[in-house]
Amino acid sequence: MNDDSERDSTAPTDEHVAEPVAAPENASMPETQTPATPARARWRPWLLLLLLAALIALLVQRPELRHDALETTRSAVMDGLNISPRAVYALRLRVAGLHDSALGQRWRSAVERAGADPRRFTTRYATRDEFAADQIEAHVYETALQRGERFDIRLRRDAPCENGRDALYASLERRAADSDDPADWTTVATLDTGGETDSRVVDQNGDYRVVLQPELAAGVSYEIAMARGGSIPFPVEGAAAHDIGSGFGAPRDGGSREHHGVDIFADRGTPVRAVTDGRVRTGTGGIGGNHVWLSSGMLGIGGARYYYAHLDDFSVESGSRVQAGDVIGTVGNTGNARTTPPHLHFGIYTGFGPVDPAPFLGPPPRLPES
Repeated sequence: MNDDSERDSTAPTDEHVAEPVAAPENASMPETQTPATPARARWRPWLLLLLLAALIALLVQRPELRHDALETTRSAVMDGLNISPRAVYALRLRVAGLHDSALGQRWRSAVERAGADPRRFTTRYATRDEFAADQIEAHVYETALQRGERFDIRLRRDAPCENGRDALYASLERRAADSDDPADWTTVATLDTGGETDSRVVDQNGDYRVVLQPELAAGVSYEIAMARGGSIPFPVEGAAAHDIGSGFGAPRDGGSREHHGVDIFADRGTPVRAVTDGRVRTGTGGIGGNHVWLSSGMLGIGGARYYYAHLDDFSVESGSRVQAGDVIGTVGNTGNARTTPPHLHFGIYTGFGPVDPAPFLGPPPRLPES
């Protein structure tokens, strides 16, 4: 289709915005503009100290909260610094003098050996497997993911790790899609081994792998299930991916610019629903005709913005707050789509511009039984 519905007069553009001119450093300011320190500012450090003392007292009195707080802090620090528990164990081997021994070298190279021939999958995968105590090996499961897909992982070892012995190190790692360097993997997260489902939305295209490796002389049996799929509900009631007729990046105006969304074809009047909680802003006119901007995030600020264009009519008032699944309008062909069959132009915009909605809109992941 030749509609150019990826943006309207309110959509983000690539035009440069003039930056404010800073005042000269030697410019004098009226003395009346020098604010006096509020009296309450002197009390702020004491209030923070009291809050800290109250938090410490609560953690002392509630051991379960203390454990959760320590575990959360540990995970945040290690994931933030890209330090996996497996890397910590390798450091322990060095301290114990085993790092450069034959056992240590074989343990450290186990992931590289397994990564040379990983177990690959596309949509869903499940298996049961084990590590023998007298073997030194790792297991690697690999797939390629696109930004916006949701990746679900459920990993459960048969016997829990007791007293820090027989540990099974599990991590999710990423490598850039255009890289084939076997050492170019970055730890994304440490995975739970107790059977809880780890679900995350992919924020970068690339190769992803789940790496499992026990410590030396540990015998571990486990089951793992993985699935990939869309991360947001389909915005047009009753429609699916096969109803998308014009994809992201399709040429417009003889190739001078690109389509910044997807066109989902459906009968006129088909309900169009919010894909997330947020605040809506309606508009009319321009190439998008009747359109809605749905902003997620706190108070509609800071999250992604979802663009619905060519609506036949609105079911919400501008400025109102909606929940995921609420009807916000109906499919039409207003704006520059008046010569095309009714459809919804759906776009996703982040702080860095438009992104392809298609990976977001796939069927949700469904974990298989192992």
